[in-house]
Amino acid sequence: MQSFDWGQFFASTLGVLLLLCAALWWVKRNRAMGNGVTSDRRIQVKEALPLSLKHKIVLIQVDNQMVLTSVSPGEVKTLHTWTEGGDHVA
Repeated sequence: MQSFDWGQFFASTLGVLLLLCAALWWVKRNRAMGNGVTSDRRIQVKEALPLSLKHKIVLIQVDNQMVLTSVSPGEVKTLHTWTEGGDHVA
């Protein structure tokens, strides 16, 4: 019967965890860098504020119009809209 090598087990587990952490860091870094490249798009998410685990408020820009929305798993509600010049739209 073979004996179990605890050292190799812990080293392998630690290696897998380090690779997972490195992959998560890389994904977060690239996602953050990708947000600044969208300036040529007509629809942009300017900011998102989480209110709870399932609800958040999102500020969206469409051309020169800003839209403040409430987002939850089952619906999206428009809270306020205005143009960039400050004119009240809705």
